Amino acid sequence: MIVIKAGILALIWAAFLLVNGQPSPEELAPLLAGLFDRPTQEASGTATDLQKRVPLMTDDPTVAPLIDLQVFAPPVVPKGGTSCTVKLLEHSFGVDSFNKPAIVSYLPPVSPQCGKVGEWAAISLNLSVFSIGTQYDRLGAIYLSHTEIWRTSSAEPTKTGTIWTTIKDMTKYTPLFAKPGDLMMDFGNIVDTSLLLDAAFDVTITATFYAPTKAFPTPDAPDLIIPLSNLSPTLPNFFTVDNDAGATTVIDIPDTAEEAYVEIICSGNSAEEFWYLNTPDEFIDTFPPDAGLIGKGPFREVQVLVDRQLAGVVWPHAVIYTGGITPSNWRPLTSFGAYDQPTYWISITPFIPQLLTANRSHTITLRVQGQGSNPSINSNWFVSGSVHIRKGKGKVTGKLTKHEVGPLEIKTTGGATAGNKTLHTRVTAKRKLVVEAELKTSHGRQTVTFTQDLEYTNEADYEDEGWIQRGAQSTIGTTEARHGVRLVLRDAFSYPLAVFSNYSLFTQELGGYGSDIHQNHTRALQPPFGFQRSIHSVQHAKGQIGMDDWPGLRHAINGTGETTQLFAYSDGRGETYFRDVAAMNDGWVKDEVWGTLKDANPPVPRSQIFGPGGGPGFRRMVARGRR
Repeated sequence: MIVIKAGILALIWAAFLLVNGQPSPEELAPLLAGLFDRPTQEASGTATDLQKRVPLMTDDPTVAPLIDLQVFAPPVVPKGGTSCTVKLLEHSFGVDSFNKPAIVSYLPPVSPQCGKVGEWAAISLNLSVFSIGTQYDRLGAIYLSHTEIWRTSSAEPTKTGTIWTTIKDMTKYTPLFAKPGDLMMDFGNIVDTSLLLDAAFDVTITATFYAPTKAFPTPDAPDLIIPLSNLSPTLPNFFTVDNDAGATTVIDIPDTAEEAYVEIICSGNSAEEFWYLNTPDEFIDTFPPDAGLIGKGPFREVQVLVDRQLAGVVWPHAVIYTGGITPSNWRPLTSFGAYDQPTYWISITPFIPQLLTANRSHTITLRVQGQGSNPSINSNWFVSGSVHIRKGKGKVTGKLTKHEVGPLEIKTTGGATAGNKTLHTRVTAKRKLVVEAELKTSHGRQTVTFTQDLEYTNEADYEDEGWIQRGAQSTIGTTEARHGVRLVLRDAFSYPLAVFSNYSLFTQELGGYGSDIHQNHTRALQPPFGFQRSIHSVQHAKGQIGMDDWPGLRHAINGTGETTQLFAYSDGRGETYFRDVAAMNDGWVKDEVWGTLKDANPPVPRSQIFGPGGGPGFRRMVARGRR
């Protein structure tokens, strides 16, 4: 058995080594080893569980809400010492909640149990939501002092109730939590009985603050965080980007700033929600307009510009929300990132000498670039960020010595068969970037460097006038920042995605649609603040939806869905979290959890586990969409 495991690991590692930018074998080793070396588990579901299953329709005799979740590794916190939990927000997002965020005052906790203000060992935020009825998925965002700290979304709930809880590490935002401010949550829901949308989202947010211990001291955190947002006191703070100009923030950094990093949060919305399946403009007229193909191509790059100079880019993971592509695929198990969207880091430390020039104002722009023209993207993207600064003891000087940012290498090819029966498209992209500066700080002179090496491929095939589509996308790369020989930021990632969707029966009376989706999220991240961590998530989902004959807006009335996920997490502290989980037809059929963090995020209760065949299926009226 040991030989077999070693051989499998060697093959997997070799596959990763064939491509630049992937996490290294050393970074992947604890993830793959943990998945292979799982403990013995009890049987997941039995016939006795069938009567205890979750409710799925209005005449279901059960009363327990369905537990819905995105798999996540829980925050690493002290195992001893003291802590305190504070309720920050309790609000129902129902009627009149669209573009009306909940806003409350925030004060740092002062109880001795919490630890000294600003010197906490860890901070975690618990977001719990209950919803009952019928609703689309909706996008949510949480801000503290106008800095977005969490991008989330919602389940599409059941008629007899759905609950989901996610816990997120907030320690890197210690400077924000250490000062009074405003906490805002936007959850732009629409309740409209004429559209059969009657579900509100009842939200509770709590924060837990942990005092440091000898074994778990106060970790390194930024000294200052500057929001990159619209700063509105009453409206959602992310920028809505629908053109090539992007969104610009004027910033002022202290002259003692020795390190500066931009954290970015970005979401495609409306015609950009499924940007990775969009068709290149060169081929958009191959099929009739009623096929519904969306143009501007499948490639998207989120750019960070300092004083209009490109400083770094993000090629984002494709987050699929609970109403995305086929809604029955994602209840009760969501896709990776649906409730806790990934964020991305760019080092702008090489630009510090430029940002400290006193004779003019300085700006940071967040811009989204696609493949179209005037503009290059559709409407729209929601983008925000923050600048995280580490200060020294003296004034910083220096100069930018290298800015090697060539044009994006992007190529689009393809064509249709005779009579436009089928269409094949291929988009490839490469990006290399090197930015370097010489800084003189309180620690002496040093060379600071930021590099990126990214590659992208997207191939799509269309049949039946575009109603049948296959898309396969690979996004890989490495982002690194070094101060001298010291590695201060590393992000090595691989985001493969394959989608087959069939809408050929969508327009028929009592028609339908379906999909088959495979998506991985593999990432080894050494953030500028905190410990190294690696994640490997493998998901496969497939399902079918049956439609009603309602004129106008179509509604889903039945369907099936099946989702499986293998998830592995390890970090620089030696903590691990592994999960093997499966859902089918609105029911849990397997949930196995192991690793050092298993007790902090255990499997769903046994009473929620259905038999091997899953539940009776998707039986409520819903429609696709979110905002």
